[in-house]
Order: sequence, then C-alpha cells, then structure tokens
Amino acid sequence: MKIRNWTAAGVLGLMTLALAAQAPNAGVVAASLAETMKSIQNELSQVGKLNFVIHTRDKEGGNATVEYSTEVSNVATDPASCTVQYHRKRWMGGEVASDEDVSFSLREVLGLSVMTVEQHEKAIFEKEKTSPEDRQALHMQFDPPMLMVVARKAGDKEEGFAFTDEQMARRAAKAIGRGVELCGGKNVPY
Repeated sequence: MKIRNWTAAGVLGLMTLALAAQAPNAGVVAASLAETMKSIQNELSQVGKLNFVIHTRDKEGGNATVEYSTEVSNVATDPASCTVQYHRKRWMGGEVASDEDVSFSLREVLGLSVMTVEQHEKAIFEKEKTSPEDRQALHMQFDPPMLMVVARKAGDKEEGFAFTDEQMARRAAKAIGRGVELCGGKNVPY
C-alpha cells in the first residue's frame, strides 16, 4: 500500500512539473521594485568605458574620422524615488568633451526604445527639423556598431545609454522598462 501511494505521489509530482513547464508564466514571480532597480544598476554598471570611431562623409565629399569614448560610472538607483543616478564622461579626439553627474526619474519616462546609434542620430535630425537636404548631406558610421537604449521624457529630452553588445542592451532595456512600469512611467516604443 505504501509503495502504491509513493508511486502515485511521484506520478502526480511529475505531472505537475510537466504542466508547469508547459505554462508560459507558471511559477514566475514578477521582480519587485527593489530587485528591478538593483538589476538596472547592475546592467548599466557593466558597460564600462566604450571607445569608438565615427566616420562622417558630407555631400561635398569631405570625410572625417574622430575618435570618441564614453563612460557611465557610479551608477546608483533609489527605489523610493524611482531615480537612476550615474556619472557620465565623454571624450572627443582624446579631449574631455563632457564630465557630469546625471539623475533622472523613471516616473518621467514617456517611451523606451532600443535602436542603433545611426537610427538615434537620424531621429535627432528629424526632431530638430533638419531639412531633407541637410539630413542627406551628412552620413555617419560608428565603428564598432553600437546600440542605444533611449528613455524619452517630456520636452524632447532623453536619457541614452550606449552598448556594443546587443544582449547587454536588451537586458538593460528590459530592466529599465520594468522599472518604468513599476514607477508609473510609460514603457511604450517611440
């Protein structure tokens, strides 16, 4: 009798595991705000310093190649205020172009997108209502190719994070998107 009960319990246990494996979100618990904010902090902290080259070509045949670097450091998140804080430093041609502390609230986010840096630059040209001739006049190519995770805010303001690894960019976007949702911002593509 005991063997039969153990066998039945084992079969029921296996059936439960099989059904749970088939259900798409079975047993998945959504991350808390604190866990999500920690995930955002970890994902953005992993990027480090990025070195890249921008090749530009204008319609008159002028070409230029400029070395750039960007670094995000000292990333800190605060679940109570839904803020992401970090230090951003940029170099152009070996000279410091900007060196600043940045803070923004996930509550302010109106949209979130992942795009190539070239797509981001095109979007900036379009926002600035640059004429079609001017947009076609300048061609930019980034080496290595990079992706941007861009959080759009009111007044055409945005926070952007560059990545050379697509998986890292997608993980960061997922974490930031979840944080935006938990904080009451809008996680819609734009």
